[in-house]
Amino acid sequence: MDVFTELRDLADCFDKHIFIVGGFVRDTLAKLSPHDVDITGDIDSDEVIKTLSKTRYKVKITSQKLMTLKIIGDNTYEFTAFRADSYTDGHTPEAVKRTSDIKTDALRRDFTMNAVYYDVKKGEYIDVIGGIADIEAKIVRYTRENTFEEDGLRLMRLCRQAAESGFGIEEKTLLSARRNAKRINEISPERIREELDKILSADLRYGIADAHVRGLELLDEIGVLEEILPEIVAGKGVQQRSDYHKFDVYGHIMETVRKADPSVRLAALLHDVAKPYCKATFGIFKDHAIYGVETTKKILKKLRYPNKTIKEVCFLVGNHMYDMNCRLPESEVRKFLQRNYNRLDKLFLLKQADYEGGGILTGECPAVAKHKKILAEMEREKVPFSLKELSVDGNDLANAGVPEKLRGKILQGLMERCALDGSLNDKEKLTEIIEKEIKNAD
Repeated sequence: MDVFTELRDLADCFDKHIFIVGGFVRDTLAKLSPHDVDITGDIDSDEVIKTLSKTRYKVKITSQKLMTLKIIGDNTYEFTAFRADSYTDGHTPEAVKRTSDIKTDALRRDFTMNAVYYDVKKGEYIDVIGGIADIEAKIVRYTRENTFEEDGLRLMRLCRQAAESGFGIEEKTLLSARRNAKRINEISPERIREELDKILSADLRYGIADAHVRGLELLDEIGVLEEILPEIVAGKGVQQRSDYHKFDVYGHIMETVRKADPSVRLAALLHDVAKPYCKATFGIFKDHAIYGVETTKKILKKLRYPNKTIKEVCFLVGNHMYDMNCRLPESEVRKFLQRNYNRLDKLFLLKQADYEGGGILTGECPAVAKHKKILAEMEREKVPFSLKELSVDGNDLANAGVPEKLRGKILQGLMERCALDGSLNDKEKLTEIIEKEIKNAD
């Protein structure tokens, strides 16, 4: 293994052996791009802190209970002493016990591919439970039968890591995951959200094509998707117009996520979330985008997404059907584009993914093409897209004698006028308009 020179220097600080373990070893053996370095050894956390206090390395305690430290040099390493864990429920071990046995430490880990050790001093791999063979076979296998019973979050980690790496899942491991699917409900919403976000960007980890879709499909296969996002699974069997859609609602959502830019995949996953409800309640999909906003807000709040993310995704879901049939007049579209200028890039990306996600239509989405053309014309006209770009401001209105309570409304009205005709964004012209409005009001 190509080990950092610094890591060899770090290992030389100790009389005992230091091992690299986990993802870095797995990725090196699998010829993927290794990332963070986790290290371990038969060394107490207190001993690590004491030994490194005399060196250039800084040590921070990450978790006293889990015996986890962060060692900072030119690079940052997470150190955990050999240990045995015991769980009651949830994600965090209830009790942690030190051990000197490397096999005990290996068996407390999630998957065999993450339980291969590399002795930094000897330059040798240590494989006590068959992890190397599974990596070579590209198989994800649990370290023991109660892996998922101990920690429900491992269900999502199973799907994510299999998808990211392109590995298959060993049969008994898959069956165990299915049996324990409901244990995901023992996990905090924040942890579920973190794993969901990682799955939605799984193809970016190692460049495995469509890994993000496979991750979602694996969640569905083991029954976890139904637990965390039942509204998505409800789309199975809900048929759509065959001239626009090759798939049912569920299949269309997955295909839209496949086509979507990483920046809008969460919105792509939720864009048609209300279609099953609308179909069951009204017999048609009309207004599914409107109903989708409330459903989306409910889901994202439950998963503890930041308010900024909730607001953005709700906007995208609520407007993904805007002028999709290209029948709205240009005047209305211009006002919409002006109001939502800072969100248009992502809205165009979602509309395009939705268009291609039907599995039938190809090329540029007509609505996106129409809106981009109008937007380009507006930009050439130097239409203002914010109040800062407007040629008059509140002070100008005050000087013209406009009462303070009316200034905001008048400025917005001027913005809309300029949206229709960018040449109006001239101080002299806008002042003339203001004066006329004052006279009419009198």
